[in-house]
Amino acid sequence: MPISEGHGLSAVDGVGATLLACGGTWLEVLVVRRLPYLALPPRALFALGLLAGLGVGLLIASVFSGFFWWWAVGATALGVAVLVLVPLTARR
Repeated sequence: MPISEGHGLSAVDGVGATLLACGGTWLEVLVVRRLPYLALPPRALFALGLLAGLGVGLLIASVFSGFFWWWAVGATALGVAVLVLVPLTARR
């Protein structure tokens, strides 16, 4: 199913997107449940939330706009936020 120029979904993409959505939701639940125990300062929490939100926004925008290479910037921003939060969440 075509979404925009250069982007489309197949059955394999749908399965992959479903698995990523389930894994991402699980990570979010773990982070939110353990947030009080992470002992991060408010500025660090704000920065991580802003970085993750920017990453997700750029990923979504890259699909529906002509700037389809912005996915790399969005994936990097989101990846940095996840790489910071996963070890902190796993330790607690």
